[in-house]
Amino acid sequence: MKFSGKPILVVLVMLIYAAPAFTIDFKTLQSDVDKFSKDMNKSLPFNSTIGLNWSDAYIGGFRHFGIGLSAGLTTMKAKSVNEMMNLFGPSVKDLPFVSKGRFPLPAYTIDARMGLPVIPIDFGIKFGYIGQNWLEPLIGIGIKDLLVGADVRYVIVNSKVLPMRLSVGLGFNYLNGGISYSASSLDFKDSASGLDLKADKVGLLWSTTNIEFKVQTSFPYKIITPYAGAGISYAWSKAGYRVSGLKVSLSESDKDALKDLGVSPSSNDFETINKDSGFNSRLFGGFSINLAFVRLDLTGMYEIMNQNFGATFGLRFQM
Repeated sequence: MKFSGKPILVVLVMLIYAAPAFTIDFKTLQSDVDKFSKDMNKSLPFNSTIGLNWSDAYIGGFRHFGIGLSAGLTTMKAKSVNEMMNLFGPSVKDLPFVSKGRFPLPAYTIDARMGLPVIPIDFGIKFGYIGQNWLEPLIGIGIKDLLVGADVRYVIVNSKVLPMRLSVGLGFNYLNGGISYSASSLDFKDSASGLDLKADKVGLLWSTTNIEFKVQTSFPYKIITPYAGAGISYAWSKAGYRVSGLKVSLSESDKDALKDLGVSPSSNDFETINKDSGFNSRLFGGFSINLAFVRLDLTGMYEIMNQNFGATFGLRFQM
């Protein structure tokens, strides 16, 4: 499969930016955002597990540590994303991955891990961030993404005769992201109520908080370390849209009409954010190439309940 040289998210938002004016029917918007948020809420917990999937099931005791970078993507169903984007002009169905029925969610983290003294436990933290205003001056699009997490792992088996390690761990992941963009005219209409609202900014928003129990085994040979693991998690997620930059402040009758449509209004903006929570499960595994104090790590992931896939590449210093 051939991939575009540009990150898929940047391609998407530049397509949106190319179409400066839209008319959106409220009932269609609400229907599409319900499907979009449902699929997004099921996919976010899996995406939040990017980072800290190191090949070593246990890094070692005190004075063993590592720091590096992980980057990759997970997938979600593309149909609801395409329907949501079609409201604002462009179609994303022909972009890489999307034509195969999956939409990629990229992420990156800076990872660090160290062993603790006395007890056979290691502790890891991760952090990834894209600021809201980083790309907006360049392409007119605001992209934000925050991914933070931590885990603690206890080694059950640490055999040197047969090089094998087995650990159990508990992890925490938090993801908060979104896309926002401005247009010369965004016209939101509802024929039944006569509602007609004009704005100049719209954004898609999402977040998840995820707690995961995981087990991992690895086989640390000299130049290669294959590994495999599984995780079960519970997550609280939400996703939806927000419209701001209204040309005229909302009247009380406008607010009542929006509430009847399932929209949450304030004086200068309105939104629909849908929440969901539940269990998720995943399998992960791969191998690392061990070069002195450098590790090159390749990980594949599979989310069982929603049949999503993921892959990451890691590069780190470790000793």
